[in-house]
Amino acid sequence: MAFNYTLDIIAEKDPYPAYRWLRDNQPAHYSDVEDIWVLTRYEDVANAFRDWKTWSSTRRGNLVNDIPDRVGKTLGTTDPPQHTFARGLVNKAFTPRTVAELQPRIGALAEKLSRDAREKGEIEFVSDISAPFNAAILGAMFGVPDEDFIELRHWLDDFFVREEAPEGETPRQVVAMNRLRDYLNELADARLANAASLPEDDLMTAMLRTEEDGRRLEREQVVVTTMTFLVAGFESTNNLFTNLTHALALHPHIYDLLKQDLSFVPAFVEEGMRWDAAAQGFVRSPNHDVVLHDHVIPENAQVLLHIGSANRDERQFDRPDTFDVARDNTRHLGLGRGIHFCVGAPLGRAMPQQLFTALLDASDTWEIDLESAERVTTPNFRGFWRLPLRVGN
Repeated sequence: MAFNYTLDIIAEKDPYPAYRWLRDNQPAHYSDVEDIWVLTRYEDVANAFRDWKTWSSTRRGNLVNDIPDRVGKTLGTTDPPQHTFARGLVNKAFTPRTVAELQPRIGALAEKLSRDAREKGEIEFVSDISAPFNAAILGAMFGVPDEDFIELRHWLDDFFVREEAPEGETPRQVVAMNRLRDYLNELADARLANAASLPEDDLMTAMLRTEEDGRRLEREQVVVTTMTFLVAGFESTNNLFTNLTHALALHPHIYDLLKQDLSFVPAFVEEGMRWDAAAQGFVRSPNHDVVLHDHVIPENAQVLLHIGSANRDERQFDRPDTFDVARDNTRHLGLGRGIHFCVGAPLGRAMPQQLFTALLDASDTWEIDLESAERVTTPNFRGFWRLPLRVGN
């Protein structure tokens, strides 16, 4: 069988059989169509995430065909020592207290949106649940007003698009990045102008103020880091929420189990991160030629560490295609691994846990309309732009 990995496979109804074929036959696969190497086995992907000295994030960025202007300026596109310094300051700003203080707002909003969904009976999950939920929580974290965040959402969506623009036109993803940066530059200017009077109650302000050994993050780095948090935060949570919604509809017995015992919700969220990962992969680039599975991956090549495939690797997980909330092995890669492990992981778990606890408690049925659903079509994330859902009669 001849096979060439293409970036649009991520939006297929079920790409996982193709991933299995790659794991079994071409675990270090070169796609000459996309000019990208793809690693699909759990051990290879996990090792590459851990070994930043070999597998660089700053050479090519961490997204497929990354935008050159962001490479080397974000947590995800830097290597130590630059990454170590920036991560240390971001960790000081993004503390467990940050998530703890958001918990009441997360819970209250999840319950309100769930009650509204129950009253409607039929909803469009992204516009009725995910978008307003993200706008309120992520907006609160960074001091972005809810109404602004809803407008920003379109730029967040476009950020991950990888389309060639007609001659003479700027690609959508570059336009989105520029508009986001302009908005956040204005926000940063407002923070700095009022630094003396503003409480440290949002992450942008905290990052602008935080010091280590007399050093601060540069203003541009704070802006780009904020942009990355907003973009990655919205895309990862929106796609996780929609994938969990989809998985629940495909597995009625899981829905029945959770309805009977909501204490299984955290396990459901964790298994969902493994079974149908929102972030299907991130890019690394070798600092020297690497020999893997009898292939030479050349220095500076673009290499996709395929989380979606690794999380279904039968070498690591028993019955990997089965959605099992009682699974013993929870060492999935849905939040990354190594120095780039998701800095927002506590929030990334808290939000879906509280949201689905509220939704399950409010619903008496769970049916999706796949005929009217629309899948995300970006090369890094898997999920839905649109997902009609019926939760009540």
